[in-house]
Amino acid sequence: MDRHAHDIAVGETYGSRDRGLSAKTRYAVVAHAYREAAMRLGELPSTVQAVTWVVRTEGIAGTATRPKNR
Repeated sequence: MDRHAHDIAVGETYGSRDRGLSAKTRYAVVAHAYREAAMRLGELPSTVQAVTWVVRTEGIAGTATRPKNR
């Protein structure tokens, strides 16, 4: 779990603000969300985290292959 995974999970870019990931409970809640999503998708949590990161960075960079939903 890193700052990018946190920001994706909460749907907000924190920038340089503290995410509270050093708190065991905050970290555990976000990590659980990725594990739950992975279980529902039949994937590894690391795969779900990686895919969300790629989709987000492509969207930010404007290189996404799919148009954004409006």
